[in-house]
Amino acid sequence: MNRLNNVVIKLWLTIILIVTTVLILLSAALITFIQSYYTQETEDTLTKDAKRISHLLEHSKDKETAISHSRKLIEGPVGLIIMNDKDMKTPHDNSTKKKMLEEIKKNKQYEFVFDKQQKISNHVTLDINGKKRSYVLIGYPTKNLSSHKKENGGVFIYQDLKTTEDTSNLITVIILAIAVIFLAITTVFAFFLTSRITKPLRSLKSQAMKVSKGDYTQVVPVNSRDEIGELARTFNTMSTEIQQHIDALSSSKNIRESIINSMVEGVVGFNESDEIILSNKVAQDTLQLLDEYAKDKLYKQREKTFESKHTQFEEYEINTRYFVIITSYIAQIQPDGRSGIVAIIRDMTNEHNIDQMKKDFIANVSHELRTPISLLQGYTESIVDGVVTEPDEIHDSLTIVLDETKRLNRLVNELLNVARMDAEGLTVEKVAQPIQPLLDKMQRKYEQQASDLKLTMHLNPNTHNQTWYYDADRIEQVLTNLIDNATRYTEPNDTLSIEVEASKTVDILYISDTGTGIAPEHLQQVFDRFYKVDASRKRGKQGTGLGLFICRMIIDEHEGTIDVQSELGEGTTFIIKLPKPPKHELTH
Repeated sequence: MNRLNNVVIKLWLTIILIVTTVLILLSAALITFIQSYYTQETEDTLTKDAKRISHLLEHSKDKETAISHSRKLIEGPVGLIIMNDKDMKTPHDNSTKKKMLEEIKKNKQYEFVFDKQQKISNHVTLDINGKKRSYVLIGYPTKNLSSHKKENGGVFIYQDLKTTEDTSNLITVIILAIAVIFLAITTVFAFFLTSRITKPLRSLKSQAMKVSKGDYTQVVPVNSRDEIGELARTFNTMSTEIQQHIDALSSSKNIRESIINSMVEGVVGFNESDEIILSNKVAQDTLQLLDEYAKDKLYKQREKTFESKHTQFEEYEINTRYFVIITSYIAQIQPDGRSGIVAIIRDMTNEHNIDQMKKDFIANVSHELRTPISLLQGYTESIVDGVVTEPDEIHDSLTIVLDETKRLNRLVNELLNVARMDAEGLTVEKVAQPIQPLLDKMQRKYEQQASDLKLTMHLNPNTHNQTWYYDADRIEQVLTNLIDNATRYTEPNDTLSIEVEASKTVDILYISDTGTGIAPEHLQQVFDRFYKVDASRKRGKQGTGLGLFICRMIIDEHEGTIDVQSELGEGTTFIIKLPKPPKHELTH
């Protein structure tokens, strides 16, 4: 930084300049006054002497004696010329008196002394021994000193101004020395004063620079009650208020960002230049999914919102996902006053799928109910109307009625189970017991069905009588649902098996089949309520889409997990993991 830009230097130079100017003007005035004073004093003294000599000559009877005495008294430092008339002859010597007499005759003003009896005072400069000398020359009129002449005479007194000049020079030197001393004292005082004045200003500058860099904790000490002290107090108040405002803004920003980032919906803000100025992760992920058509549709929606300044709603279908984007106009979205758009992106895939599943469920349940009801009605009417009369035919008809009744009962029970689970919650009674009896039961239960469907079933692997921690009825329900599903997705000569495994913390069941498998896009949704996979690959009767959902609820209540692995054309494996029995259960 240039030193001349320093406040201390500026104030110091200003004070020095003012004091120097005052001292120069004052010194010049004093020197001029003193010179004028001494010169005037000399002129007055010489005039008085000339007047006394003139008076003495006029009243003395012996003119020559008076003149002689006057010269003895005056001459020395002062020169005396007494002229009877203006035609007095000039001495032949080269003395000062001769040159002064020549000056008197040459200067026309001095004729007034003789002609008009006026006092004349002038400063004359003579060349004395090659040096210029200044003199005060006083001409004073007197009466004629010769009785035989009528013209008046004059008394001329002159004095060298060298003494006056020496005195003036001495006084000038003294004044200048005093001025220099005063200037030095003023310099020290000015520097001290400016430093004292600017010290709090420099402190303010330092603190202001720290504040500009974001440090609002700075406090300037207040050491005075003047304007600088008031400035320091104001600065401290300003810093405190700025810190409070920044804290409030930071808190508001943090709350806003936390709210936006915690939202399940995507939030994104656009300014007038179509630049993204605000977004959360959900919005960023969703925008990356947009294809060219969706991007163009979103651009048109923003333009429409800018034009109408009203909220706009648009639905988007991207691959297998569904979104609703709501755009709202914001009059000022940036600090510079520019307007913008805030878009809320809501993923409606689950809602869409649930609605679709509900529609499918209603259609499937209606179909599932209509078929057995139609069969029940047809076979019952045949028996009642006597169309079927043979005992074997009646037995066959009643058997079909019984099967369809069981089917209706199963459908209704599944619906009731789900409704009960939603209303009351699912309860399980976990007991530490061997899993082998349950697996043997499942093997026996599906032997006939395996034979009918020409499937190979291995449902009772050797568990070495290991103790598991489970509710037998609920796990049987799970296995029944999984095996029933497997039989629908298999063909003759396929294999359906159960395997067991254990780790330090869990017991594991693998329920596998070599059937048609499940497509990858369905794997994440097979456990959802009412969800059913592609019916074209399923044989046999359709279900309600609740079986796997109930299985997951039961396993969750066991504090276990159920997962599925599948490849199209290769088969499917469901993996159930149940926690091992607590130690206190094993001791019972």
